Amino acid sequence: MRKLVPTILLVALSACASPSDGPSATNIRNASLPNSNEKIPVLELADAPLGLTGAAMTSYAAGDTGLSRLRTQGYIDSRLRRGDVIDVTILDSGEEGILSATNSKTLNLGRFTVDESGSVTLPFVGKQRVLESSPEALQARIVSGLRGSAVNPQAVVTVVEKPSNGITVNGDVRAPGRFPLTARKERVLDAIALAGGASGAPTGTTVTVIRGKQRVSTQLDRIMNDDRQNIYLLPNDQLLLEGDAPSFMALGAFKSAGEFEFEKGKLTLAQAFSRAGGLLDDRADARNFYLFRNQAVHSGTQAASAGKNPGAPFVASKPVIYRVNLRDVSNFSLMQQFQMQDGDMLYASNAGLVNAAKLITVFQKSAPTAAAPQPGAGSN
Repeated sequence: MRKLVPTILLVALSACASPSDGPSATNIRNASLPNSNEKIPVLELADAPLGLTGAAMTSYAAGDTGLSRLRTQGYIDSRLRRGDVIDVTILDSGEEGILSATNSKTLNLGRFTVDESGSVTLPFVGKQRVLESSPEALQARIVSGLRGSAVNPQAVVTVVEKPSNGITVNGDVRAPGRFPLTARKERVLDAIALAGGASGAPTGTTVTVIRGKQRVSTQLDRIMNDDRQNIYLLPNDQLLLEGDAPSFMALGAFKSAGEFEFEKGKLTLAQAFSRAGGLLDDRADARNFYLFRNQAVHSGTQAASAGKNPGAPFVASKPVIYRVNLRDVSNFSLMQQFQMQDGDMLYASNAGLVNAAKLITVFQKSAPTAAAPQPGAGSN
């Protein structure tokens, strides 16, 4: 009877608490929301949505207008301003005049910068105030100033630099800097190309456009796929690209537990399982492998006070747990179709015998013995 006492004690204690690396399968099946008695649903993988769901394909909420909120017709103002650099060329088709001594009927006067007073000083015509003038208006004034010195003068004024029309691109790009806007009316993707392109994958890159006090953001892949997001840029716009790659975590009895980044829409549960190295043979319970997810749900429409798009669908999230029994071969096929989402967490629970073995090990440890007395201790 005395031999049964440790066994009975072991069973009793294991029913109360046992050493473990995380929740058991029973704990997970009985899980409920914090501060609530509402149970978290535990579904079999066969009941999970396979392929790309709406939440997996987009990282923005319904009703999010993105960059299209800043749409314009583009910048087409060619008026000259302080700091602009112009190139001036004059022509004269007559036999006599300022170009008669040269072999060419064309003379490039060079490049000139509009000074702080809004003027430029040109050969043959002197100082000209050009602030807020167009290149065409300056051409006419040059021709007028050359009359008497040339028989049939003509002039060509080309704007080669407009610092006042510049935009700035910073963040996760290969060549950040300030770039001029031209008559081509550059758009967001043009500016990113000027900066050498994004450093990260489009699905993991957020593009923010800052215009005055306005600041709007969306994903780079959305801009590439939706022309309405590829807006025209205005002078002094700032573009900021930030890496925001989705990731999942693997915890518990995996060979390589940790956090792993991936490209949205391009990672299945089977691939995520492989990245974590698979299960530990001596610990994991192959029948109880779980995926924890905050699943997006639509909760009616938002009120006018809740955001800037009243009436748009309000997207909330609720936790759900998917159970995978790896002893069921059909689940391997389902894992190849199930798409991972940002924030997913994989958990491999310990087999029941593993936790029992840990408890036995605790009770097998001998009680610490008292230290031997020092020589001479206790002698008078």
